[in-house]
Amino acid sequence: MPNGRCLLLWLFILFVGCIREPAPAPAVEAVGPPDPADVESVIFLVGDGGDATAATHPILPRLHQDIEWWAGALERDSSVYVLFLGDIVYPEGLHDQGTGEWPRDSTVAMDQVLLLAGPQARLRGARGYFLAGNHDWGMDTNLVGARTVALLSNFLVMAGRHTGANVALEPPAGTGGPTVVDVGSHIRMLLLDTAWWLLYGNEDDAFRNRAVLEGIEEAMQTAGEREILIAAHHPFKSAGPHGGHFPFWETFGLRYILARSGAILQDLTSLPYRELERGLRQIFARLEPPLIFAGGHEHSLQVIHGTEATDPVFNLVSGAASKNSEVGEAPGKQFGVSAPGYQKLVIFEDGSIHLYVEAALPEYLSCPSSSAVSNPESSPEGQACMAEGLAAFQTVHSQRLR
Repeated sequence: MPNGRCLLLWLFILFVGCIREPAPAPAVEAVGPPDPADVESVIFLVGDGGDATAATHPILPRLHQDIEWWAGALERDSSVYVLFLGDIVYPEGLHDQGTGEWPRDSTVAMDQVLLLAGPQARLRGARGYFLAGNHDWGMDTNLVGARTVALLSNFLVMAGRHTGANVALEPPAGTGGPTVVDVGSHIRMLLLDTAWWLLYGNEDDAFRNRAVLEGIEEAMQTAGEREILIAAHHPFKSAGPHGGHFPFWETFGLRYILARSGAILQDLTSLPYRELERGLRQIFARLEPPLIFAGGHEHSLQVIHGTEATDPVFNLVSGAASKNSEVGEAPGKQFGVSAPGYQKLVIFEDGSIHLYVEAALPEYLSCPSSSAVSNPESSPEGQACMAEGLAAFQTVHSQRLR
């Protein structure tokens, strides 16, 4: 048999051998709208907004409304949190002031900051934590990427002073974390920069492990009765392309082979990310898995229940603020949709935690913009699109996590 046919046969056997039926996910029972009187705190999860502006993407005014409503509805201060799960500015992170990219880059970043600058958010001290993604590093390693992230950090400091929004880059620029944030009396958040792990920290494995993994283990050990929420740009599990879920014959199987070999750095199967996963699983085996691991990176909305002893109990993917990508099947998947949206964790006084996924139809990802309609806010077409898109958002999935 010619060599080419042998290769195709081998690839087919490899492909068929790797097929497995997804493990059944536990049954999900929807929960109703929460009563603010019973709620201690709310955490919003929104990622990959690097192409979104308040003038063209209905998700931003919708999210602004939701943040303002909850900030006003809860009686105590500092009860509303927004986690921006990376890729704040596409495609190369925030450029220097004075460059040709600056006007667009700064608008995109500022429109996310302004989500925390409403009167109720400022009055109640709502907090926004921006986690760096691989694009915020400019896809560059070492000092070049670290400088790009530092530009974003400095911008957030100045934007916060200018608008009154309580925002910050966490973990601090050029570090992997974890940043530890206790939310109310029931949640401890550990914020990671997984892009740092992939693009910077892997230059020194011992330093990387000491800086990140030991910090995670200590933070989990000292959490007491609090549930653990780990948040990063890269998710722990995914039913999307970065999780390896795409058609085998896409690019004639080459993408599949590269992903399985760990050659695609930004995939969850990459060799550096496997090292992070291995280190985390070792910690989870010694202690216990976190209740939630939340990430973006995939441009979709997903809920995946852990199926292995060292999996996080719930794996949340919320990276659909400005782009959409396909969602496939994966063991434990409870929900998945390719549509613009975000997720919301509602923590009750009694320690119960409910998840709400807010989304609109895919056509409302963005409103039209062209040379004829350059600003949707100033055109009838754009105004209609933004109004319809804003009204289109609804709760498309809900469930109790604890």
